[in-house]
Amino acid sequence: MIMALSNANCLGHFLPSQHFWIAHGMALLAILICSIPSVAAEEAKKDATPFLLQPRKFPTAASSHYLAGELIQMDHVNRTGQLRPDRRNDQRTDDYDRAHLFTLISFGTLRYHGGPAELRDIPIGTHLHGQFYFDPKAGKDGKGAYSRAFLLEDDFSYHVSQQKRWQIETMNLEKGLLTVTQISTQDQKLAEKSVNYQVNPATRIWTGRSIGTLTNLAKGQSVLINITVATLKGPGRCTDIWIDDESRQLSTAQQTELHRAYQKVHGIPGWIETVDNEKSHLTLTLFGGFDAVLTNEFKLKSRVAALVAEESLRCYDQNNDRMYCEVLDMIRVEPVPGSSGIQLLLKPENLLEGFRPRRILRVLSDKWHLDDLPWEEMLWPADNRVK
Repeated sequence: MIMALSNANCLGHFLPSQHFWIAHGMALLAILICSIPSVAAEEAKKDATPFLLQPRKFPTAASSHYLAGELIQMDHVNRTGQLRPDRRNDQRTDDYDRAHLFTLISFGTLRYHGGPAELRDIPIGTHLHGQFYFDPKAGKDGKGAYSRAFLLEDDFSYHVSQQKRWQIETMNLEKGLLTVTQISTQDQKLAEKSVNYQVNPATRIWTGRSIGTLTNLAKGQSVLINITVATLKGPGRCTDIWIDDESRQLSTAQQTELHRAYQKVHGIPGWIETVDNEKSHLTLTLFGGFDAVLTNEFKLKSRVAALVAEESLRCYDQNNDRMYCEVLDMIRVEPVPGSSGIQLLLKPENLLEGFRPRRILRVLSDKWHLDDLPWEEMLWPADNRVK
């Protein structure tokens, strides 16, 4: 009888002697043992519980979830899209290559060629690395999914941030194969395993300030690579290979300028922390991910145009709805994930209905030309794109 209770109820705990059972009552002890929670089970359950974003709060550090895949669809205006995820060991085979829908959160950012980017800058087919947050209402059968994108970046940007590159080991251009090994830019340590990528005449070879050919590749080169069809064709096919520092720096500089031009037309986003109705002041925290050089034009006593925006960062009619504000102060705060660490203390000419705590604004320096946006980018009168 003691053995039967041990197998059914002890949950792997050590059982006392038979005298102890007799003294305290076997039935009562069995109930007590069953009521003791398993520490391991509770820890596993805790670890399996995804971090949920709280409304209008920046997340804690290291709380996002990593996923990678190929960009197969996008709506750059609403900042949504789909990835074909990399195949993983934790997937059911029925779920291989199932489209993973995502929406960039308001403070979500992108990086392309090592510079800040917008979704519209990234070509379809680009392999992306992402950090995501869980949405309980998303996913297959509405059971939840990591669909709230916090960061998306191409292979170039990801490996720069990880301080990694690829070292060319061998090439077989007739068969279209390139064998590379990952190498650390810190200590030049090589990874244990090599990877075979596909190449073909369409692969762009970036060398210096020009585009070369596959014959410019050489054994021992330390390169950055962007890939596509990473799920369907094994490791993937190279779309771009940068073989020197000059070409890499040029690509990053060009993408950064593209980003600056976009922000000067659309405005830098952030959300309102506080509103002082008596003084007609508001404090705005700028989101992270933009080129900080842009804030050099936000001078004390200068003016910025403030535009009320939605979660997608779309404004209504920026040429008519803008409200000019005087910059009273620029404040540096401790940056957290999603925040630039830059706050602006603004005094608007008038407090608008949309100037409320945690509402999103986009701000433009008065040195930037404020003009109408295309209809499809505005919320007013409606999205006029063909459905």
